[in-house]
Amino acid sequence: MAAGTVLPETLAADLRALLGDSAGVGADEAACKAATKDFSWVSPIIHGSIPRTLPDAVVTVRTVEAVRALARFAHERGIPLTARGKGTSNYGQIIPLAQGIMVDFHELAGDIVLDDDGVVSALPGTSWHDLFAFLEGTGREPAMFPTTLNSTVAGYVGGGAGGPGSIEHGFNHEGFVQALTLVRVTADAEPVEVRFPDTTPHVHAFGTTGLIVRVGLRTVPARERTAVFASVPDLDAGAAMALEILRLDPPPQILAVTEPELAALFPEDPGFVPGRTNLRAVVGVEQAEAVREIVERGGGSVSGVRPEAVRFLATFINNHTTVRAKARRPELYHVLVRGNAILGKRVLIGEAFADATVQLEGIRGPEGPCLMARILAPHRDDALVHAGMERLRAEGLAVDSPHSWVVHEDMPPRWAAADRFDPAGLLNPGKLPRD
Repeated sequence: MAAGTVLPETLAADLRALLGDSAGVGADEAACKAATKDFSWVSPIIHGSIPRTLPDAVVTVRTVEAVRALARFAHERGIPLTARGKGTSNYGQIIPLAQGIMVDFHELAGDIVLDDDGVVSALPGTSWHDLFAFLEGTGREPAMFPTTLNSTVAGYVGGGAGGPGSIEHGFNHEGFVQALTLVRVTADAEPVEVRFPDTTPHVHAFGTTGLIVRVGLRTVPARERTAVFASVPDLDAGAAMALEILRLDPPPQILAVTEPELAALFPEDPGFVPGRTNLRAVVGVEQAEAVREIVERGGGSVSGVRPEAVRFLATFINNHTTVRAKARRPELYHVLVRGNAILGKRVLIGEAFADATVQLEGIRGPEGPCLMARILAPHRDDALVHAGMERLRAEGLAVDSPHSWVVHEDMPPRWAAADRFDPAGLLNPGKLPRD
């Protein structure tokens, strides 16, 4: 075990003595297994190959001082720490590769404050449900949010990337995370506040660059929105409509076009017309008529305009789409292709991934709002998945693989942040490769 010769029971006893009522400590097998349960089964490659290591103990922290005490303890003994919130961990972010201590943050929640600059800050375990409830009536809303609203704010910072609102505001490393307070895993475990752009290396870093104890997020003026459902002739027709909808000002909060084979795996809803390609958009209530005109001009028809379905549609984009599809067809996996260059290449997609079905989703690229293809296909062999991705890359397409459990983008700034906040390399070891 990573904690040297110390047995889990002894480690747990030491932790209880150290932390008292400021944290809960568990070291039994059931608690350790429960703490590592995640959604990495979304990727059959990750699910079949990531080491299923159990922590030696699980510590549920309730105060910032408990986090500091735990960081000092881990630094002194050389014990790995892996942070977790309460979301999905689709990429195995919270699976420890080196045993040690799992740090559960979901009880370190609340203390929500909205400042005069429109930054809402909260303790790391605060859920998005609670953040939305706090902002209700303030005239503000988060610039973006995850599709899993029971996840925690720090979990989204450490393990997420985008969500509703990203079409307009980009991904969460692009200014959404305005401030972070992180505890260093050092002898003094001093909390350090960083502000954007210095927050960027810590976003989507899988908890390898410090223990987040406070999060400050950008808010924007709240808007009244509605959900528009439509059926369209096919994927290409839907793509043309989507590109026009993306040019609305402001752009939609959510936009997706789904082939009928994939839409058939969604829960039944009056907005989903069986056998037809489905287009969905969340827009300002004043823009619903413009969307209707775009759809009808392109040969489609609107099947519903429902303001009460705005949050509902958030669960049909991003990885939530794959989770929903796998509930009906567990053999499916997905690959992402960013940018409009994938449009009009449905034949190529079918050649690269046999029996594929496609959903187009609105995102923000370097040039502004654009589309991304979510390609779902039945998993037969890992090599075929990689071969399909390489086939698309050979065509110059921007393929994003969701089948890796390590951080693999923008590495030098992350290494520098890790060196500052975790000089001994004890945070989620193995997830921030140096070679």
